[in-house]
Amino acid sequence: MSRFEDAAASLNDRDWSTAHRDNGHRPAAVVHAVSMSYEITERLVTLAQSRGISPNEVIREVVEDYLDNDADELITIRRADLHRAIDIAVKNAT
Repeated sequence: MSRFEDAAASLNDRDWSTAHRDNGHRPAAVVHAVSMSYEITERLVTLAQSRGISPNEVIREVVEDYLDNDADELITIRRADLHRAIDIAVKNAT
């Protein structure tokens, strides 16, 4: 049997007499295709599984968080400068 025939047989084996039609409003969605390395994909899937959600939901959350925080100016700072600033802040706080 082909994969299609297997899927069709699986659907035909079910009792659909109690099924109901979902007429709920679904917001329009747009699909964006993105290519990722295998390593990033593995990390994405691992994160999604640990949170009990789909990789698509993780991607949506990450993009939404990024866009929501877009008002913050993105800057680049050297690690040494960051550590120095933290050390000064901690020293001044004590």
